[in-house]
Amino acid sequence: MTSYNQLSTYKQEDYLEIEILKYLQKVHQPVTRPQMINYLITNVENIPNDALKIVISKKTRRPYQPFKNRVSFALTSLYKAKLIKRPSRGITELSKLGKNVNPNNTKYIHDLVMKGWRI
Repeated sequence: MTSYNQLSTYKQEDYLEIEILKYLQKVHQPVTRPQMINYLITNVENIPNDALKIVISKKTRRPYQPFKNRVSFALTSLYKAKLIKRPSRGITELSKLGKNVNPNNTKYIHDLVMKGWRI
């Protein structure tokens, strides 16, 4: 696979969606966003250890972390696809559909995400 940093923004989100589903299916419990980000950085081989580096926005001149933005968009996409639930602020858990989906079926997941964004 191509390095995470060499993927386009959309491909990074697609990749994170799959890795988030795999993680949630593995832990079988609600998780916080910091727990999820920590897991992704320390346990997913293609995500570099320096993923949380701070970048200065060219437009606003404010610092931000692109990796956290990608995770946020991936979570929103999974939510719109009805694969995850957000029972309270900052907490993410699998929905019934998310528990039963095969994370290796990337085309099906991508189709669900795209359908979720169109609704």
